[in-house]
Amino acid sequence: MGRSLARVRHALWGAAVAALLLASPSAQGRARGIAVDSCSGCHGSPDAVPTELSMRAAPAAFGPGDTVTFTLELRGPSLAVGGAFITSGNVGTVRAGTGLSTLGQGLAHSSPRAAQDGVVSFTFAWQAPATPGTVHFSVAALAGNGSGTSSGDSPAFGEFGWTYGCEGVPSYVDLDRDGYGMKSLGTRLHCEGEPATAGFADRDGDCDENDEKAHPGGAEVCNKKDDDCDGEVDEGAEPVEQWPDADGDGFYSVARGAAKIGCGNVVGYAASGGDCDDLNAAVHPRAVETCNERDDNCDGDVDERVRPQCGAGWCARYSSTCSALDCRPGEPREESCNSFDDDCDGELDNGVCAAPSGGSNVGGSGNGGASAAGGSVSTGGAPLASPPAAGDVGRDASGCGVGRGSGRSGALWLLLALTILRTLVRPRSRSA
Repeated sequence: MGRSLARVRHALWGAAVAALLLASPSAQGRARGIAVDSCSGCHGSPDAVPTELSMRAAPAAFGPGDTVTFTLELRGPSLAVGGAFITSGNVGTVRAGTGLSTLGQGLAHSSPRAAQDGVVSFTFAWQAPATPGTVHFSVAALAGNGSGTSSGDSPAFGEFGWTYGCEGVPSYVDLDRDGYGMKSLGTRLHCEGEPATAGFADRDGDCDENDEKAHPGGAEVCNKKDDDCDGEVDEGAEPVEQWPDADGDGFYSVARGAAKIGCGNVVGYAASGGDCDDLNAAVHPRAVETCNERDDNCDGDVDERVRPQCGAGWCARYSSTCSALDCRPGEPREESCNSFDDDCDGELDNGVCAAPSGGSNVGGSGNGGASAAGGSVSTGGAPLASPPAAGDVGRDASGCGVGRGSGRSGALWLLLALTILRTLVRPRSRSA
């Protein structure tokens, strides 16, 4: 009897060890979605095919107070399953629909949805506020390849806008705030007669969003730039004083020596100053900053915004050097309802936002207008994502996982059960 029990115990412990070894640590993506602004922190690879996002409204035209059904579609050649998080920015009321459930201030996939002919679709209802305005749906989506791991997946971000009760007009990304935007950087819809959203402009055609003096109608000056965005450089510009430019990068360091009059046609001289290293042609005010422990663009800062990043949300930090090994995430804080990741786990708000009765994202946006405008789509680019916080190993920090749950957790439960069983079948010691 004793030998039989020993053999049973040995066999059970062997099964437990095998279960632990065979459990896949890569299958830890969360099957349910969470609130995030991007899935690119943990998912995707350089060779992944981009995912196409689209959204349509039924009816296509609607007015204040109307309830509308929206359909979000993900398309991709390697798409097997998909997930998404959708928010209206607190405009109107969103209600869960097919494949989606209420989560914080938005909607997230309740479970991975299988693709049909390369398409995953979600539907939800939205009720417009009682006054005219604009709604913008922000979407963080993930097209999974069905492998159960994060590699090979394709994250995507999009913004889709509609106006209701007014005529919709586009505005364009205006980074330098000079009143002219650049369509190639993105557009946004707003009601006609109302000002564009901050950071956007009603006029298109800017050719340099890093210089507020360069835009259509700008004054052309002698600086080797197209100031009026007509495709020509320095045309008709008045000749100016030019000073010695030792490295020939188009910028001089200080106005010293003998000046010459011209406009970019005097070899060894430049009309623009500000060079902080006139012996290095790669260093000047228009250079692109790179992580090399020097001030490439002569703005007084070294390696600003180009050093490696670590941490997520509130804990996101830049490295003190050009090495990711020197990066230290910040300390998390208590999560609050603010559409931000305060506790640095990759999830926005962690369910602390109380959803109102009947839906979520209750708010208002009103402005003047006459007729209802149909749906006009404006897609944006993917935001820069931070890597998972230090120590956040073995979990899907982005919250966009559409794979299986943790395989290792089941093995741990098995190990616990076997421990109890071992106690029960252990031979009792005989009294002396």
